[in-house]
Amino acid sequence: MRSIRRTALSAAAVVLAVTLTACSSGDDSEASTTEGSESQEAAEESGESDGSDSKGEAGSAEAAGLDLNDLPDPIASQDIPAVVEGDDDATMTVDLFALKRQGETVVGQFGFTVNSSSTEEDWLYGYLGDSGWSPFLVDSQNLRKHSVLKKSINRAQTAVQGPKFTPGETYYAFAVFAAPPPDVDEVEVSVVDGTNLVTGATIS
Repeated sequence: MRSIRRTALSAAAVVLAVTLTACSSGDDSEASTTEGSESQEAAEESGESDGSDSKGEAGSAEAAGLDLNDLPDPIASQDIPAVVEGDDDATMTVDLFALKRQGETVVGQFGFTVNSSSTEEDWLYGYLGDSGWSPFLVDSQNLRKHSVLKKSINRAQTAVQGPKFTPGETYYAFAVFAAPPPDVDEVEVSVVDGTNLVTGATIS
């Protein structure tokens, strides 16, 4: 079984996470089927899908609503350990490109680039150590956590076992969250489990 080294959250983030667990709104990962359906419709209307049929960088970028010819600068980037067969020093650069308010939802756009000399392709799931991808937003103004919305058992986000990609390529992804109140224009973002929260991320 593969193992992955996890980057520990700062003490402040741990305290915040514990606090928010108790204060999470009904808009988190246990959102109703109706909310999940609305989020999925928002994703479909913006030309997004789970990326499972996309091929290569261009395909995953299109599925995530990003234009490779006009790619925005990341709001934040973090390097985390990646699991690559035969390369214990492999890392993955995780980019947060944008948070876009669309009605009652916020769509996050992300990129994952594995840094390794390996030429073997794998799913995002594999690079994360056979683990899922569960980003969430933190509205610290109202002490609310916003996880990815669900439609039945399927999350409104890019599949972690969609197309495989090789180190050096970027796998673009999206995730749909319930939107915080209109007066909230900045949130914290947990991009990948076990990493520090991205602070001051602006919602456009």
